[in-house]
Amino acid sequence: MTGRNNITSRQMALFTFVTQTGLGFIGLPTVLAKEVGHDGWISVLITGVICIILSMLFLLLLKRYSDKGIFDINKLIFGKWIGGIFNAILVVYLILAAARGVRVFTVFIRLTVLPFTPPLVMSPFILLPSIYLVWQGLKYVSRFKYVSVLSYIVFLVFMSLLLGDLRRSFLLPLGEAGSKQILSSITTSFRAFIGFELIMFLFPEITDKSKAFKWHLFAIVLSTLFFIIIVTVCTSFFGENFLKIQVVPLFNLARSYNAPVIERVDLYLISLWFVVMGCAMRGYMIAGYYGLGKVFNIKKTKLSFSLYFLLLYAISRVPQDINKAFRFMDIVGYLTMGVSVFFVVCLILSFVRKKGVKTQ
Repeated sequence: MTGRNNITSRQMALFTFVTQTGLGFIGLPTVLAKEVGHDGWISVLITGVICIILSMLFLLLLKRYSDKGIFDINKLIFGKWIGGIFNAILVVYLILAAARGVRVFTVFIRLTVLPFTPPLVMSPFILLPSIYLVWQGLKYVSRFKYVSVLSYIVFLVFMSLLLGDLRRSFLLPLGEAGSKQILSSITTSFRAFIGFELIMFLFPEITDKSKAFKWHLFAIVLSTLFFIIIVTVCTSFFGENFLKIQVVPLFNLARSYNAPVIERVDLYLISLWFVVMGCAMRGYMIAGYYGLGKVFNIKKTKLSFSLYFLLLYAISRVPQDINKAFRFMDIVGYLTMGVSVFFVVCLILSFVRKKGVKTQ
């Protein structure tokens, strides 16, 4: 471990929460409305419970190997060569997820404030703050996430101002979509929760590991509650039929709110959320660069760092239009599901191949 990468369990919890919620809610209420109507919040609740269970299994695996992360655990379970192959695949996943964050940010900006600015021009400016913070290390990336707390507070205050305009009848009857349809929508909700698996990669850098487990579960619970609030408010404000045609529903809420003095409330909310989205996409950026160093022994130099961000920029530009960009986001979501299953398999195998397992 290096001093620039050391973080506390509380910082890791905030790191997880912001990485999940900063990008995950965009378009989620609309997609769920199309799939399950006004029962989207039920899908989110079930998905949150699944993520909590998966997180408990992940943490059990980490606990069995004391202070090791998944990169070291793979070598102990599968051996140097096969474990190295799996580690390389995981690094590719982290890089794709980081590029997905850049693409989501550019799509969001185009949909909200700069519809005519080419992403080719936008992306470098989006990356500049991230280049500085990721270079400084995990500690500084995590600390900067505290700035985003103000944005969440403002959003919750804004939600409370809309309470008088919400219609509970838009949420009834409960379960109208049917259990089969609700269960099938879990894959959609799950794609919004990506980020909860990052503790598997960054666990060695946590200084107070004994507290990491409860703080991580707390972060997943908070993320679940946040998503439920967003989906419920959007559904009870717009109604499921009108919600289906929204692109960024949360900010259409802001446009519909008339403040007594402040004009264009949506612009203030969008500006605040830019900070959160930047913090969210840096979660996978730092994890990807950290993984390159751990797996391929790449030294931290200006050349390797510059090439890494050029790679992120290039991958983020592969989806040329918005539809392909959303498809790219879906692909990364499915990859997260595969990675989660892989971690569970590792846990099962750890009871068979006990090399490196901590003795009680």
